[in-house]
Amino acid sequence: MSQEPITLFNFRNELDEKVLERGWIYFLNFWVKEPREVLPGCFEAVVEEVNPHAVSFSLNELGTFSNFFCTCGDKTHAICRHMAAVIFVYEKKYIEENRPADWERIEEDSQQPFRKEEN
Repeated sequence: MSQEPITLFNFRNELDEKVLERGWIYFLNFWVKEPREVLPGCFEAVVEEVNPHAVSFSLNELGTFSNFFCTCGDKTHAICRHMAAVIFVYEKKYIEENRPADWERIEEDSQQPFRKEEN
């Protein structure tokens, strides 16, 4: 992992591949519970694995994460799989809040064949 700050926009390139894979699985299985902002810019969530793990972190208005903490005690990675799962939650939230107003039309258009069929 490089020394770049972890952001909503670079975390997929900055985090360990195995951490991302596990975090993605946890995210897809809805194991991230109760994500919430407890103070301005300070967030927490619970990741329900075999044992629940509490995750806390800061996230600024530019999408930069800091002050990560997880109760799992992973000493191998600076950002563990539980933290990665929570980052995926906030990436999804960011995408949903910032998609264009005409997103449904764009989605419908993307389902259309690339070329019109000729008769």
